[in-house]
Order: sequence, then C-alpha cells, then structure tokens
Amino acid sequence: MRNWVRVLIAMVALMALMMLAGCSGAPGCTQVTFGGPVCSSSGSGSGFGSTGGGGGGGGGGTNTPSAFVYAIDATNSAIDGFAFSNSGASFGVISNYTAPTLGTNDGGVGMVIAQSQYLYAALSSTDLIYEYAIASDGTLSPISSQATFNAPYLTDFVSGVGQANMILNPLGTVMFISDELGQKIHAYQIGTGGVLTEVTGSPFACPGGFEPMNLATDGLGQYLYAVNGDFSTHQGSGIAAFSIGTGSNLGVLTAIANSPYVGAPFNMWQLRGDPTGKYMIGTSGSSVAFSGADDDNLYVFSIAGSSAADPGALTLVTTQSTGAYSPYTIASQSNTTGDLVYSFGFTDISGVLSLNPIVGFTLTNAGGLTADSGSPFNLSSAEGTWGQFDQSGAFLFTYLSGENSSGVSLTQIAPLAAASDGTLTQPTTPITLNSPGFWAVTDPQ
Repeated sequence: MRNWVRVLIAMVALMALMMLAGCSGAPGCTQVTFGGPVCSSSGSGSGFGSTGGGGGGGGGGTNTPSAFVYAIDATNSAIDGFAFSNSGASFGVISNYTAPTLGTNDGGVGMVIAQSQYLYAALSSTDLIYEYAIASDGTLSPISSQATFNAPYLTDFVSGVGQANMILNPLGTVMFISDELGQKIHAYQIGTGGVLTEVTGSPFACPGGFEPMNLATDGLGQYLYAVNGDFSTHQGSGIAAFSIGTGSNLGVLTAIANSPYVGAPFNMWQLRGDPTGKYMIGTSGSSVAFSGADDDNLYVFSIAGSSAADPGALTLVTTQSTGAYSPYTIASQSNTTGDLVYSFGFTDISGVLSLNPIVGFTLTNAGGLTADSGSPFNLSSAEGTWGQFDQSGAFLFTYLSGENSSGVSLTQIAPLAAASDGTLTQPTTPITLNSPGFWAVTDPQ
C-alpha cells in the first residue's frame, strides 16, 4: 500500500487528509468511496457526443474537439481519454478510444504532453515512464520503438509528490523529473517520434540538502526552477535555479550563481512562468487548515536577463493579495500572448472541506497583477484544487478529488472558457473520473 498512500497525499489537496479521517485516493484527495463512476473510457469508448457513457452533455452545434484530456485511471490500471468541444458544449469519451493499460498503478508521479503529439506518464509502482503517440482523433498508441522507459528512481517517491514533479520546457523538447530523496533532477530529450533519451550528465545534483519537488521553467525555456519542498507541511523553503542548455547541450542543467535562494520571499511551494520569460509567479501554499496560517498573496519575481551579472536570478517585484482567499495552487496561460493567472484554494472552516472561488488576475508588463472583472468566480460545478490550460490558452480545466461545496464526494475535471479579459465561463458539465490520478490536456493536432 506504500505507493497508494503516497499518491493519496499527492499534489494539491493534501489538506483534505487533515480534515477527513480515513481518506484514500490519489492526486487531489480526498477520495471517498461512493457509488459507481459516472463515466469511464476503459475499453472501447462509447463515442464523443453520444448518448451513452460520456459524462457531460451534448448540446447543439458541431462536436469538433477543442481539446483532449487524459487521466490515469487507477481503478482500471489504464489511461482514460476525453474530448471537449466548446462549440458543441460537450465533454465525453473520445470516439473509438481504447484505454491503454499500464499494469498496476497508483495514480502516478506525473503526466505531460509534448508538442500535442506525445503523452508520457510516470508510475512509481512500475518504475517506468510510459510513452504514447496521440493521433489526430485523440486515440493513443505506444511509441513503436520505445513503449516504456526504465526509471528506477521513481521508487523514491515515497513521501508524496507535488503537482509539478514532472514537467516540459515550453517547446516540448525536454522533460524534467525531480527526485526529491535523491536530491537530483533527471532530464530527457524528446527526439524524433517522441523517443526519450536521457541528457548527457543527467541526473543533475542539487545543492547539498536541497530536495527538489515542484519544478517550473520560465516562459522561454531558458531556466529551470526547483522548489525545495517539505511535503508534510506542503511548504517550500527555497528555490534552486539552473540554466538550460541548448543545441548540442539541449537539456543540460547548470546551477545559476548564488542559487539556491533560501527563506522569504523565496519560500514558495509552486512557481509558474509567464510566456514572455520575464517573470515567475509563485504561491507559498500556506493555509490555516493545512499549515496553520493563511498566506493570501501571490508573488511575482522578475528574471534577470542575459546581460545581468547572474542571468536567471530571481528578484521579488510584486506581492498581490487575492482578497482573503489563500492560494493553494496557481495556473497561468502558456500561449505566447497569455497573461492570465488564476489561483485555487480551500476555505478555513475547521472540519469542512469546501473550496474557495477561483480568483483571476491579469499580469501587466511591469509585473503587477490586476484583478479580472468578475473575479472571484463562483462556478460551483467547476470547483477545483488544481488547474491546467490547453496550449492555446483559451481553455482552463479544473481538477477536484474530494467533496464539493454541496458535500458531494467526486473526482472530476471541468472545462472553462477564459476570455481575453480573464472572465471565466463554463461551456458544459464536468467529467467524473473513475479514480484520482494525474492528468494532462492538449489541443488537437
């Protein structure tokens, strides 16, 4: 049960463990046993937009997919696949989809999608990175020359994982996985056909005593930042910074001078880069129920440019309150024109698991955060503890595994449309998953 318990407390909803006894599940906890799944894509899919087995309603218009969503299904040891159509207001199982099996799994260490073509899922229960090619219709097939990649260090994920232990650079040509117990970061080049090759010199050692957890790159993919995390408190104590090599040294990590940055204001739990490569946005993750005190602020750090003495170095430029809603996790647009930032968090009501509204900001050219019109967004059926954008930056997907504000236990992913002014609307109902697990979003090819 070691792996199952580890993933139970994984990612972004560990607070639920503090509030509900006997919790068991995976990313996003709290997983409470309840009824049968609303939808499943294990085996052959029932068809996107069909009347059966698809979660999320139909609606008029075309069902041309706007995005595909994939999720590790620990119940069936598989990867489930769903298609979202904004024009058709529908969210359901991908048509003719057969869920690939993974063997015994526990929700995973992470999942990423590169170049809208290749999906990678890492499992500590098998010490493997599974590799799949994504067809234009959203179906998956193993990468022919390399269906799995051995990664024995994945066994080290015994003390919990964050939502970003496994990430890509913005171009989707390099993948990074942090090894907290090993105090190292593994780097892989993504080559022709999606084949993985470990970068020369990988794994790269972190400074003495530094335990990397959540990772992030800047928006241009020049620098990698690793949070020194303590999973028992869901807190970070410092940030290690590395330059990312290019060309023949693609993916090679070199520590930035004077890194790591330790203590306030660098005690971040999660970081996100803005598309311009000028800023990193962070949250300490502190909340009353989990760590004993709220931190209602988001933090914006400037990134020193190539002409600076220490290129890639971080300097705090903005501290912005969310207005009494402590940010547990954050999501930001990843497209080249994106400047929208959203935070997710829990209420402070002792013994009650409920979620705060989503708070939205627009990042200014000067590194400031201005509140979006209509924020905070009270979208009760799209509540979440973690969010991901598709590559276009037009759609924000939220993930919840636990009880919603109505006291209903479920694991779901909900699609939201993000307007240019930051306004969020919900085109259709969420998908209910079979079990908690890591997930990823991609635009169709």
